[in-house]
Amino acid sequence: MIQTLLWATLLGGSVVMLGAGYALFHALGRLRDSRTLIMISIACYLGLALAVVALTLVLELSEWWLGLTCALLVGYFVAPRFIWRLSVAVHTDLADAPSEQSSSHV
Repeated sequence: MIQTLLWATLLGGSVVMLGAGYALFHALGRLRDSRTLIMISIACYLGLALAVVALTLVLELSEWWLGLTCALLVGYFVAPRFIWRLSVAVHTDLADAPSEQSSSHV
């Protein structure tokens, strides 16, 4: 029982840390146009997927919990990509918009 709890805690923390690493390295890789950083982000995601599989086995999850863990994996994969696209779109719109200061001095 204690070993299961310890493994679950370790693997749960790994999921969070590897998810953060994936998002961080994905954003930095896109920002700096670095293939190396993108590959590190993919390695973080693969580690996250392995941690989720291990967590599923340690906790002996079944039925709808398996669907939930699959949804978690999909969400962790697509969220940084969508957030990146949203950030680019917002900043592009802000760069294209006329500034209020330049129009008030005319």
